[in-house]
Amino acid sequence: MSANPVTPNMNADLFIDGAWVRGNAGNRPNVDPGDGSTVGAVSMADFDQVQAAIAAASKAFPAWSTMLASSRGEILKTAARLLEHRLDEAAATILLETGKTQADARGEILRSIQTLAWNGEHAGRVQGTIFPGIAPGSTRRSTPTPLGVVAAITAWNFPAVLITRKLGAALAAGCTVVLKASDFCPATARLIMDVLIDAGLPAGVVNLVFGDSAAVSEQILAAPEVKALTFTGSTAVGKRLAELAAPNLIRPVMELGGHAPVIVWEDADIEHVIATTAPAKFGSAGQSCVAPSRYFVHESLYRDFVEALVKKAESYTLGHGNEEGTTMGAVAHQGRIDALAHLVQDARDKGATVEAGGETLDRPGFYFQPTVLSDVPAEADIMTEEPFGPLCAVVPFSDLDDAITQANAAPYSFAAYLFTDTISVRNTVVAKLNASNIGVNQTAPSLPDVPLGGLGNSGYGYEGGLEGILAFTQLRLVSETAHA
Repeated sequence: MSANPVTPNMNADLFIDGAWVRGNAGNRPNVDPGDGSTVGAVSMADFDQVQAAIAAASKAFPAWSTMLASSRGEILKTAARLLEHRLDEAAATILLETGKTQADARGEILRSIQTLAWNGEHAGRVQGTIFPGIAPGSTRRSTPTPLGVVAAITAWNFPAVLITRKLGAALAAGCTVVLKASDFCPATARLIMDVLIDAGLPAGVVNLVFGDSAAVSEQILAAPEVKALTFTGSTAVGKRLAELAAPNLIRPVMELGGHAPVIVWEDADIEHVIATTAPAKFGSAGQSCVAPSRYFVHESLYRDFVEALVKKAESYTLGHGNEEGTTMGAVAHQGRIDALAHLVQDARDKGATVEAGGETLDRPGFYFQPTVLSDVPAEADIMTEEPFGPLCAVVPFSDLDDAITQANAAPYSFAAYLFTDTISVRNTVVAKLNASNIGVNQTAPSLPDVPLGGLGNSGYGYEGGLEGILAFTQLRLVSETAHA
């Protein structure tokens, strides 16, 4: 293992009402997916501590919501600068608890810095709109008003980006937060709390808890103080959270599953397609909801494309993120290994060919080879189940409408990709693809300045842009007439 000058703190406690406290429900080990070792511990909240976090957020809301928006923004911008100063530490932290490579870990922290800074810069730019009145001397004002306490529940695959995206928007809007961060990546959440605290965040504005995901989520969403929910995770969990949010009419913003198709038309440049999509497919070991996972390739390019994709898949060097030369890291845990192995075996049993990979590595940690399946039948599970790992299916087509139909067959509607220089093909595919985030001759990144939301089983609501901040406000209409 290469020398790493940064030794991060991999432990995490709860942060409630401005103080770090030990969880009363015991500890859970913080495991490095790269070698299976325990690198730290996270303390788990009991019922009373979760209740205290909700109460603290509710108590802090009046002062935070009435603070000048620009002042709230300054705290976020300061936190961004502090996180940048701790970039090496933050990257080392996220590497150890996610299995990412050094490049992927640093890239995620840089995106998180950008997210905090953008929301901080735009906190003071969320303004009302004045409309003419319907009577002489009258006006109407549409005024964004913070909703209240927000429940933020985040996943493990991009822990820093997800936390900063949710906290950045909710805090910029003037809301307070109870953050249930992933127990698989607790130290990343703790470090982000550190920089917010050092930036001057008042007590109670953000409260961090860990614990049994189902029980804690149910408790938070049963609280009448909670007015909004922001969640990133699986579609199944998202639907359950929506059920829990419904009785109190909690407003949800959800980014759920994806199973991104890639349509490769006959005039596409094969090398460009692979060079463009491979970082999204195999970066972070493919554990991304926008990762390309189903390639539909015109029959005239099909065999050449499969060979080129196999060559790329076999070029990755798997290993611990701190090992010299590693270009793809581990998946999160054994559950991911089991799910990927099932998808490969199911596809093989139904007639697909394993062109590359398909196996685990005989070493400590959780590693699955970059895997390419060809000639995958529509009935194979991989065609409708999100792989969430370094696994992709390649299917030939001759008719464009057939390719679009196959692309739309999965029960997800998030990211999709198209490669062609033919204008008519572009127009047809973009119009017919059932996706909310489409990349044409490029990938489709989720950045803080533009709103992006799921569609159908991929979620609803928007993150990013001013719309992402407005998601945590109510547009109140004030109609008034001046009297002499």
